[in-house]
Amino acid sequence: MNDDFKILIIASHSGKGLVHIDKLLPGLVKLGYNITFYGWDRHKEFPKCFHRDGVEHKMIFTGWGFANKWLVFALPLYIIKAFLELAKLKKGQFRVIMAIDFDSALPQSFACLFNKIPFIYNVRDNFAMRTTLPKSLKPIITRLDRFVMRKAKNIIVPDENRITSLDDKEKEKFHVIYNGAIEVFPPDHMTKNLPFTIYAMGYLMKTRGISLLLEAGKRLLDIRILLAGIIHEADLDASIKDLPNIDYRGWLQPEDALRLCFESDIIFTFYDPVSEINRKAASNKWFDAMMARKPILVNEEVERSSWIMDQDMGYCCKYGDVEALVQTIQHVRSNPEEAAQKGINGRKLYEKGYSWESSLKQIDRIIRS
Repeated sequence: MNDDFKILIIASHSGKGLVHIDKLLPGLVKLGYNITFYGWDRHKEFPKCFHRDGVEHKMIFTGWGFANKWLVFALPLYIIKAFLELAKLKKGQFRVIMAIDFDSALPQSFACLFNKIPFIYNVRDNFAMRTTLPKSLKPIITRLDRFVMRKAKNIIVPDENRITSLDDKEKEKFHVIYNGAIEVFPPDHMTKNLPFTIYAMGYLMKTRGISLLLEAGKRLLDIRILLAGIIHEADLDASIKDLPNIDYRGWLQPEDALRLCFESDIIFTFYDPVSEINRKAASNKWFDAMMARKPILVNEEVERSSWIMDQDMGYCCKYGDVEALVQTIQHVRSNPEEAAQKGINGRKLYEKGYSWESSLKQIDRIIRS
């Protein structure tokens, strides 16, 4: 470990269960960086300070949970707390700060006036595109986001459609780094003769189409729905437990979640198009599927679904149309050779620069610059 190259990563998350951070932290440790992580322990699961997988963790904010009405009060409090923590850092204490998303980058944009530490704005979700944001606040958030972009030394986005700046000089700060997948290999002893399997992982939420998948599962009880990830909605959790053809594995380490791709026939990646950020989705799961030679199932309203179809590595149907989803699943099941070829097409593309190793090299270059 290079103790002289200390990096602080801050996010409104505990650092467990957010796919990008699950890959980013251990990846940077392997590259020799000395990493400290500041986070938000939303479910009060962790001690205030702890060491995990070579990373020092400090939970600077606790409680309030996910996806609830109280976050309208919690987010400003988190931003204030993050500013206070960042502002008291000394110049040179960290070589670089990487702020994940707007709610962590905004406080550093002001705190950098005090700590003089350059920062990278790592955009996973654009706040101004979220449906949960009141319309009256959108212009304010948009202006503040532009302020953050001006203060940041570099900006990382997961897809070209996330470059939001209209200023040509500012656009030079942007780096498109795809959500490349970690390379894993099939388990030595895979279960054979499994029923046709659809795999959904990561955030298991209604806005990620999981309730639609469950409805399709009720009509197709002879298929297996494999799930791995975190559920924040109690009614969805109850529905998952009610269906006999659900195989839910809970939250897994990234490598273990990826290995389950090999037990599946297709990877499910739906995004509710009511939200602009969902229509501009750049899913980790697409690249996971490409790594594992599996076809992708995406809803047609997602802008990049055209890329998936153009590359002939998946299937798409309309969001909210359970009958269309059922028919698509039946088609994939009835045409295994076609589905396998789409998986091969995705793997060929993965090998041309869509791996996590390739993405991490780009992040390394940005940090060192």
